[in-house]
Amino acid sequence: MEAKTSPNRGTPNNSPRASSLTQFRMIVVSVTCATLVSVVNNIIMPNDRLSSSGNRSHDTPQKYPKTSKKLTKDQHINTFWWPSPEEYGGILGKIHDFQNPSDCSAPSTKFFVWRSRSDNENDTRGLTAWAHAASSHMLHALTDADQPGAGHRILINDDKLFPMAKGCEHGLETRECYFEPLTNCKLSDVDDYETADPKSSNIKILSKTDEEYDRNVRTLYTSDSIWFRKVKDMYSWTGLGFNSQHSTIHMTAASLAYYFRVKPWLRKEIDERLRRNIPLDLNPQRTIGVPIRRSDKCRRHAIEGSAPGEMECPPLEEYLKKVKEFLAFDPRIENVIVTSEDKSACDEFLEVLKKELPSLRVIQNIGDVQQGTGSGSKLEAYTEGSSNAQVVASALTSLHMHMRARYFVLTSKSTWTSTIAVMARVYGFASEVIVFDIGPNKNTFAHLARRGCA
Repeated sequence: MEAKTSPNRGTPNNSPRASSLTQFRMIVVSVTCATLVSVVNNIIMPNDRLSSSGNRSHDTPQKYPKTSKKLTKDQHINTFWWPSPEEYGGILGKIHDFQNPSDCSAPSTKFFVWRSRSDNENDTRGLTAWAHAASSHMLHALTDADQPGAGHRILINDDKLFPMAKGCEHGLETRECYFEPLTNCKLSDVDDYETADPKSSNIKILSKTDEEYDRNVRTLYTSDSIWFRKVKDMYSWTGLGFNSQHSTIHMTAASLAYYFRVKPWLRKEIDERLRRNIPLDLNPQRTIGVPIRRSDKCRRHAIEGSAPGEMECPPLEEYLKKVKEFLAFDPRIENVIVTSEDKSACDEFLEVLKKELPSLRVIQNIGDVQQGTGSGSKLEAYTEGSSNAQVVASALTSLHMHMRARYFVLTSKSTWTSTIAVMARVYGFASEVIVFDIGPNKNTFAHLARRGCA
């Protein structure tokens, strides 16, 4: 009886040759799968170091995670998300690496100490004003004031009172009540000007922001000014070339993102508020952000203890007009996020929206303290029963909420609303961010907020 043959082959299935072919195919499949896994591993695990032979060495401990689940922002539409330096990499990761050296006590490790002002308890700067000072001091430190060939410095802040941290229940009344430290180094690693020899060549206290100094000085202290030295070439420390080859907004946003890394307790608080405020079905591509900054930002205000007003605040009708123009431009828009530290202005605008645009879904920062000022020295005094921590949590929740918008109506005269736009352009949930600036400023940061370039 003739042996049965395979429909695709002329070789009998039960022949010795068929058995050999089957075994050969299994070996080939096994080898191919092993090779594929090896290739995939080399692609998705780029942080594995190469051995001297050129092969990946899996015995060496890895410095960074192999995968980055937090980069899938769409999975965090109504939960906390912020770029992590360790996982996000790029400029943000480079800043983290430079700010966290392996040996803080080494004589070759140089510092730039960010001093509090002599009357720091009455410092009226708000959250983003502090962040911008930190960003500028950071670039000063990283470039050693445009002399990267001299090496870089570690930016570290002092441990004096941080005005917004008065009454802190989560640690000391310093910046670290709310935010992660700028560096793993400690103040004990720097040269203390109060105890050091006045003639020491290791210490220099700047008398003004643009004062020149010996780059060999180990510990440099900022001046008493709220201002900072403007770095001419903010990319010189990266090894990527110069400013003319790269984007100003990405360096600016990365330094701000590094500053705004919140402590676990505050992260939990913001997360709970986002879950309460942001609908799961929110589409950032179809969302307008309206961060209204008024109260003490307006000229001729009468808010005691706040910074003097800086602008003629636009009427709320102007905000409404621009919202309508966005709707005419993109009829797909479904949502508008409205926040403000000024409760009366916010409530009034919400009523106008309800009347004029009833089909638009309005998203608010429910539970927002709305303290009625952007100044940071006496937050606890403006709203009865509220703490500084509640004010800071409310404000940062508003910032995180607006990261989920695409279109913005704002005033770039406000550092707060400009920061929202800049962060949304670089780290936000929507693409193609477009801004209507109804209270324009003329500085570089305003240009970044308004159009994404200087």
